[in-house]
Formats: sequence, structure tokens, C-alpha cells
Amino acid sequence: MGLFSSGPDEETQELIDTAKGDSVTADKLTKAETGRMAWDRLNEGPLIDHLSDGEQPHYIFSQQSKSGVRVTDGESIKPEGKYRTMMAVTENRVLFTAGGDNGDSIFSVGYDSIIDIEAESGPEKSDGSGKVTVSLNTEDTSITFPIKTAGSVNLADVHSDANEVQEAVDYISSRAAAKVERTEKEKSSIRSARRRISDEQSGDYVTPERVNKVKDILDSGEEIHYLTRGSTVDVEGSSAGESLWGDDRSRKSGTKGYVRAVITDSRVAVKIPQLTGNDRRSVPYESITSVDLDTGLVNKRLSLQTPGQTYHIEAHEPGKGEVRQAVKFIRNKIAESNEETVVVEDSSEPDPTEQLKNLKELHKEGVLTDKEFEEKKSDLLDKI
Repeated sequence: MGLFSSGPDEETQELIDTAKGDSVTADKLTKAETGRMAWDRLNEGPLIDHLSDGEQPHYIFSQQSKSGVRVTDGESIKPEGKYRTMMAVTENRVLFTAGGDNGDSIFSVGYDSIIDIEAESGPEKSDGSGKVTVSLNTEDTSITFPIKTAGSVNLADVHSDANEVQEAVDYISSRAAAKVERTEKEKSSIRSARRRISDEQSGDYVTPERVNKVKDILDSGEEIHYLTRGSTVDVEGSSAGESLWGDDRSRKSGTKGYVRAVITDSRVAVKIPQLTGNDRRSVPYESITSVDLDTGLVNKRLSLQTPGQTYHIEAHEPGKGEVRQAVKFIRNKIAESNEETVVVEDSSEPDPTEQLKNLKELHKEGVLTDKEFEEKKSDLLDKI
């Protein structure tokens, strides 16, 4: 683009014209700085410099947010100074950027690695504006990106069209589905996971794809009734560990994915993905003394009390209604495991006195020798 050019060059204009969304503009593609009073996007050059040759962008969302792009658990790629974050959806990948005084943070996610994506809308303001949080998950990473949406106000650089955000999410989902061709082994794995789901009672959040993520912690023949997904599990009590406050409490975070709790026919099992493997916890129903549910403004938390420890399991998903059903299911299982088993004595053993009489008759008739009679008589007399 020339210094005195009144518009984008031909290459940039073609990218804009071919884009599926109106959010792809010359300003977002070719400008890193946005003016003295505005937040800049990137420090090391405009977004178009980070696209591959011929790579077509379809949606670009720019955000003035210090929260940045949240990756996995507790880690964020945050902008510095007067910079902001961006999310660009292209034909090949989803690209995230965060500008900084000391350099830009940039990473991307290919469609072949995306497992699922969803958009969650927050409450609307009086002018109709709001926020949509896009959550994108791969096998190893979870990414969240907040996007401000416009209502009756004019669309600005930092207020996106809510409908276009949803279009972008749908596009990512369709591209990911088209990219991933399941092998026969993967199909077999899905069928196996489907057999793990209880026919009698199971939550809507329990799907074969999600069961596949926890199949390695299940016992043979174990059936799943409910699943939860969160970021942490706190273990409180005997030998749990020591927290910053010095109490006997240890927080376990998923450093390589979500913490998933599996509520089965025999126990509650927890999988905590770690960089060097998986941390696993198993709580059988007979050891649980009580279960509670804390539904806060943001997250939900299941608390399982045992004689030695308490497990506080964070649950982002599923919704409150299904988590309440899971709590009720656990309580029923606790009650079943605490029922006293009635032991019925087997009274079918013959009376030793009667056996001794029969033994004498057999000896008298010559069926038993003297030696055999004495041995068996001795055994019967010990029982009388």
C-alpha cells in the first residue's frame, strides 16, 4: 500500500472481498498502530505480516482487554502497555495475538487439533451490548477469548457483531469436523465409549467423545452416569499436602487439559492431566459420608466428604441442573452402599447325631470297615 494511497492495495482488497465476515477490514489487516488515544494491536508489524502466502482470513476480532487470551489453566497470553489482543479465523487455523512493548505473543491452532468449540454469551447491557466468550479445546490445550459485542451502539473496532461471532464459531466447528477423518481404530474407540454410557440413567453431557477422554481411568465393565469438566480439584484433610496458608490442603490443577470427574456405578473418579502424565483420584461410594454442591456466580463445586479427606471438585460443565442430578445420584449410591447386608446361615448341614446313627447302620451291614467306621465316628463326635 503506497504512502498516499486512498485505499488498500489489490492483494489486501481481495482478502477483504473473499472474507466470509465483515470483521475483516483493511484497518485490522494492515495497521498495527491505531492512533494516539487508542490501544495499538501489535508492536512488530500488522496482522497481514503474520499470515502465510495466500492464507485467507474470514473473521478478525480485536479486543481491548487486559485479561488477554487464557490458555490451559491459569496461564494467559496478556497484552502489555497500550496493546490489545486479537483473534483471526482463517481458512487454515485460528490465530491469537497479544501485543507488547517487548515483543508480540502469537500462537495458532490448526483445525485438525480442535476437539470442540463453543460460545457463551454474558448478560446484555441497557444498550444491547454485551460479551461473548469463545472457548476452544484441543487434546492438550484449552483457550478462552472474550469478545465485546455491540447492541444499539454503532459498531466500533472493539465492539463486534454478536451474530458474526457465532458465524465464526460455526465456521471453526465445521472446519475442524472436515479436517479430522476418523480411522477405524478411532471409530471402534467411539463405539466402545458408547457402551460405557449407562442406559438406565446418564446426563446429557455424557457423550462418547467425552467418555473417550477418561476411558484410561475406568475399570473393566464400569458404566458412566455423569461427567464434569473443570480446572481444579482441592484435596483437604489427612496427608493432603500443605497450602500457602499452612493448612492440610492441596490444589491439583490440570496443566495439560481439563480436570474431569467421572461418576460411575461404583465410584467417583477424577482425572487430572499433567505434563508428565495423569494424576488420578478414586473415591468409592462406601467411603463417602456426604456430598455437597456449591453453585457460585461463576463456577460450581462438588464436595465429597470421606472420613479422612474432602475432595472439592470444580465443575465448569455441565449446567447446574445436570450437576444437581449428579449429586442426587451420588447420594442414592451412598445410601445403597450403607445398607446392611443380611447374612442367612445355611442350616442344610445334616445333624451329626443322625449321621452317627446312619454310620452305625452302615458298619453293621458291612459297608464300612472297622477302620473306616472309627475314623468317621471320631469326626462326627468332634462336631457334637
